[in-house]
Amino acid sequence: AAFQQAAQTLAAAGEWHRLFDLRLLQARYELGLDVGRRDAIDDVEEPVRTRLEAAYLHACREVGELLLDAGRYREAWMYLRPAGDKQLVRERLSRAAPDLGDDDALDELIEIALFEAVDPERGYAWLLQRQGTCNGITTLDSLQSQLSPGDLRACAAILVRHVYGELRGNLRGHLARLKGEAPATLSLGELMRDFPELTEQGSYHLDPSHLVSALRYARLVQEPRLWSMADEMVEYGRRLPDDLQYPDVAPFEKTYVANSLYFGALLGRNVEEAIDFFASRTRRIGAGGEGPDSGRDDLEAAAAYVDLLSRLGRPGAALQAYAELTPVDRELGPLTPSLLDLARASGDWDAYADACRRRNDLVALIAGAVSRQG
Repeated sequence: AAFQQAAQTLAAAGEWHRLFDLRLLQARYELGLDVGRRDAIDDVEEPVRTRLEAAYLHACREVGELLLDAGRYREAWMYLRPAGDKQLVRERLSRAAPDLGDDDALDELIEIALFEAVDPERGYAWLLQRQGTCNGITTLDSLQSQLSPGDLRACAAILVRHVYGELRGNLRGHLARLKGEAPATLSLGELMRDFPELTEQGSYHLDPSHLVSALRYARLVQEPRLWSMADEMVEYGRRLPDDLQYPDVAPFEKTYVANSLYFGALLGRNVEEAIDFFASRTRRIGAGGEGPDSGRDDLEAAAAYVDLLSRLGRPGAALQAYAELTPVDRELGPLTPSLLDLARASGDWDAYADACRRRNDLVALIAGAVSRQG
């Protein structure tokens, strides 16, 4: 009774951290441990240790939920992270309505959602609102290796929509200055088609490096609507002066030529031409073999080619390309379909087994056998 009364008093006063301490004290008392000592849980012997761990996690959930109710997300996550309650925090973040004028509150939400990976997609959208395109791209670049493929694709989609909207808005602003008005319903592509003067005489409406970055991330997304947005941004880039058409990573050094073929193929345009182009890029880069970046360029070119074939519904060809173009001791990375993914999609288990044997990868060979049976 004394513990419960004290808990009610602390909760009413908003003394959440002291409530947590009280719950741990209560657990030690109920388990017959010395309440005057603060032994680490690992130092407590079984079976008491398991019960103490359960009490600790229960206290984490209790206090974490109370802090969530109070809108103190950073402190709440400190308790809910060890309890593994990411979904609860994600659900609460989905109901948050941050004040864009309250920098501290918004930064706290971004920290938990994006940098603690509780809800990266939502957190990244908030970050773009808070910090803008330049910092948004820099941040996503720095987080690439930390985000899961699904979360990275979701953030990439947010960036593509953001940059498309920014570019379209800037063209509409330019049109309004020229004509006195700008139709609200026109897409980026329609603005360029109907008002070609917007992109004449060296005009540009967005940092060209931001456009290159947005297209690089657009190659990760899987929604046809976003491919169409990217295709329109490519067309805008092709109208830029030559000195503003910045190169990208291999095989997209000629940014707008290569991206036009890539997104065009995904949208059903000049498919065979695109396949031939990216196939030739893998051969040309692979034949070079010089310079500090040659190995990385080889893998980037192979990944783009394999990914394109897979997206075009040619998993068998993608499997063959993966096996032929990738060194036996290397993988193409988590954003490219794996050999096993391609074998499942194509049903070409013989080619998969051959690739595994060349790689001397017994584990992958067994994984294929199990998948084939299933």
